[in-house]
Amino acid sequence: MSAQIDLVTASTRNRFSGVLLDRLVQFREDSDWQEEQLRISETRLVPLWRNRCLLRETEEDTVEAILVSPDELSELATIREPTLLGSDGSQTYFALSINDRQRDELLQRYPDGEFRDLRMAAAGMIGPEAGILAYAKALHYWHHRHTFCGVCGYANRLLSGGHRMVCPNEECGRETFPRIDPAIIVLVTHDGACLLGRGPGWPRFRYSTLAGFVEPGESLEDAVVREVFEEAGVRLKSMRYRSSQPWPFPASAMAGFYAEAESREIKLDDELEDARWFTPEEICQEMEANRLRLSPRLSIAFRLISDWYTQETGESLIAVIDTLKQKARQAK
Repeated sequence: MSAQIDLVTASTRNRFSGVLLDRLVQFREDSDWQEEQLRISETRLVPLWRNRCLLRETEEDTVEAILVSPDELSELATIREPTLLGSDGSQTYFALSINDRQRDELLQRYPDGEFRDLRMAAAGMIGPEAGILAYAKALHYWHHRHTFCGVCGYANRLLSGGHRMVCPNEECGRETFPRIDPAIIVLVTHDGACLLGRGPGWPRFRYSTLAGFVEPGESLEDAVVREVFEEAGVRLKSMRYRSSQPWPFPASAMAGFYAEAESREIKLDDELEDARWFTPEEICQEMEANRLRLSPRLSIAFRLISDWYTQETGESLIAVIDTLKQKARQAK
């Protein structure tokens, strides 16, 4: 793996990123066109039941999405109108919230399928497919938490192919659009070591990069400085943007940074249970001794650590972890 990664494509390497769909903004107000697409058997629906996606295991021990044709469901608007996602050039995609009856119908049709939490299953999925499901899931979450107008309480109408809500109260008429919560995530380094922390209640030996939500009136860079100081008492002298990741759990967008600390002095507050500096060698040693577990590979946290490890050592952290896992299996 190259230590130098083009910033233009860096984000596409993060899970849930690089969704290769034309989002068809020009057709969001064209209900006739959308209805026509929903009569075409080649159109694909992303069924969402209680915020879960229909998935199945493959013979190659990977996870794939089960996307269904409009012909496979008797009704397409039992909860909400289908939401237009876009086109890959050959098929049009919609997201669809389904009820319990429809869930049972699909599970009978696909006995190898299961409605699963995307966050838990995405590590075994190919990137573009996981990205489409994340896109659908984020809109699904927004729909179900903005059913009513936040100003007057009227039931909102879902318009623009599922991308806009309008209050029907003539005295209000408030428009609402999909919202995401911006957050920063940062790998702090100092003289060949990186800072990793663990929160209260995390799995044993789990350490990760520092992160937090951006507050009102705050830039992304200001949030990096504040979060690192609040959580670990570490002051920064420089930072640079790395890449970003959609994180629909429930509705965030993560902006990833690298930052250089002034010193290795740590002063913890109540947000972290522990924080430590790790050199690349110590990361390997602690993982081999089962005293360190890093964030899942699907996360931007792991990507930040992995890329930094490669820049420091010229080696792949993923390859190191796979080797350690193989040794552990052989030792059993």
